[in-house]
Amino acid sequence: MAPRRMVTGFVTALVLAVLTALVPATAASAASVVVTGKISGPTTIVAGGTTTVAATYTKGGAKVPKATVELQKYSAGRWIDAAPVSIVNGSGSRLIYPKGTTSYRIRNYDSSAVSSTFKVTQAPSGFTIHGSGYGHGVGMAQYGAYQLARTKHSSATILRVYYPGTAVSRLTTPTDIAVQVFGPEPYGYAPGRYSDEKTSTSVTISGGGWRLRSASGSTLASGTGSTTIQLSTTSTRVTAKVGSRTYSDSLLRIHWSGTRYYATSGSKAIATVAGAQGTYRNGRFTIRPRSGKVNVVNDVLLNTEYLYGIAEMPSSWGTSSLSALAAQAITARSYAMTKAWKSACACNVVDDVRDQNYTGWRKEGEGTSGYYGKIWVHAVDATALGRTAAKALTYRGAPVVAHYFSSSGGRTVNSQDAWASTIPFEQSVDDHWSLEAPGNSMASWTRTLSQSSARTLFGLADVKRVWVSKTSSGGTMLALTAESAAGSRRTISGKSDALRSTVGAATTEGNLPAAWIRSIG
Repeated sequence: MAPRRMVTGFVTALVLAVLTALVPATAASAASVVVTGKISGPTTIVAGGTTTVAATYTKGGAKVPKATVELQKYSAGRWIDAAPVSIVNGSGSRLIYPKGTTSYRIRNYDSSAVSSTFKVTQAPSGFTIHGSGYGHGVGMAQYGAYQLARTKHSSATILRVYYPGTAVSRLTTPTDIAVQVFGPEPYGYAPGRYSDEKTSTSVTISGGGWRLRSASGSTLASGTGSTTIQLSTTSTRVTAKVGSRTYSDSLLRIHWSGTRYYATSGSKAIATVAGAQGTYRNGRFTIRPRSGKVNVVNDVLLNTEYLYGIAEMPSSWGTSSLSALAAQAITARSYAMTKAWKSACACNVVDDVRDQNYTGWRKEGEGTSGYYGKIWVHAVDATALGRTAAKALTYRGAPVVAHYFSSSGGRTVNSQDAWASTIPFEQSVDDHWSLEAPGNSMASWTRTLSQSSARTLFGLADVKRVWVSKTSSGGTMLALTAESAAGSRRTISGKSDALRSTVGAATTEGNLPAAWIRSIG
């Protein structure tokens, strides 16, 4: 009986061997065929960008010497072949051009092996910032004042709207004010950002007579007709060259005819300074060395001559009502009254946005035959009561530093939200007037933030979206948040005017008109 059992066992084993050879590969054996896929380049790209897919292919743990696998992408609810990937010695790669956020996988020739899914995310190539308004947002909105004037409101009413708790008062004022029109930085800004850091310049007098005077008041030279005086400095002295003659002193003054300083009834000459933004009919020039640089100051009457040259509001706004212009004149005077004399510039104020924009005769004489300039002068004169008395904006009886700006996004801003200090009369008020004023091109504007700039600004690998995450009571941004494709978030925050500068510097245009942001998309 034993031999029969041995034969039977042998036959059974033989049959099983044959059947095993004929049966297809089991799941276990099929699993030995493996493909993988991943993004070896950037996993987040911008529109039109490229990245790289890497694939591997093994059988039974061994690298496939040479083959082609298929890159598939998921589209319209199904997987479709996108591109072949050549495999050499078990691996291969391919540059791809995704059209938007896309999921991919790798399959072998018969789909017996399929990789896990991997994804490329497309981030926006940039963001469009939609905003409104122009300026820091504190105090009087000039376009709002214009609209209030157009709707028959007085200058006093305009000022009460924008500076709650203040009053328009008749005050005794200084007679003169010294305006730096050319010279070194007195306020601590980076030299050259606003200032004129020069050791030489020139003054040209045209249309009348002139004279050059020493520090003691002696006349050094004089003449008529168009004349250019070359100026230069050392650390302690200023030198003037007229023709072939040279004059030097610790201080020099230039007078021209038609002013209260020289030939009052004579021809009204015009003075210009090379590199200065204005032209000058009123006052005189006092030239000193400051930090080794040429420093030119225009000495003028505060209540009239200085304000005649303030170029902060279009004179044409006074063709039907002087109210807005008068309100501007009062705020400009009030601001100037608070400014003490500074040794760094031998001046009370400078001639640009560090204080107030002063262009002298360029403003006073604007328009054909000075048509618009005369409107502005009329508005200034309506607020002046003499050389030492005028209307000024006061709070608790004292003149105030009255800030103003072009237009808002619907409300003004608390001073402490824009800057640091809380100014009781410069708190947020309704300003729908700015949005209603004709000609306000900044009622709506856009700026562009590129993907690259957004990544740098927020410190993220990529930026999928950006939004205003905190606002002031006046509606300006106090914080911006960005989110990456992976969900990481970063927030930048600060006072609205500082944040405006930070974000503005990152835009393609290099600036942000205001901190009222409506949307970012």
